[in-house]
Amino acid sequence: MLPEQFIKNRAPLISVALVLTISGCSSSKNSLDPAALLESRCGVCHTTDFPKNARKSKRDWEENVTRMMAKGAKLSPEEKKSLIKHLAEHYRP
Repeated sequence: MLPEQFIKNRAPLISVALVLTISGCSSSKNSLDPAALLESRCGVCHTTDFPKNARKSKRDWEENVTRMMAKGAKLSPEEKKSLIKHLAEHYRP
């Protein structure tokens, strides 16, 4: 088989592998890093100074994050739990 035929026959597989490498591997690690979530998800709509300067209980953070998700913040249930834990530990009264 000639090199160009090899590449042509495997182009869809190569494309899928490239997409998975770029998006899948790096985002799965960052999606569970609560500090990165704070920057990448909360920082989309407002400066992260807002949550960083707030002092709230865990219950208040749960309510706040739930309200932000209702407004469009994108978090999986696992990411939400991780972010709330981080906020409650670092930005508490």
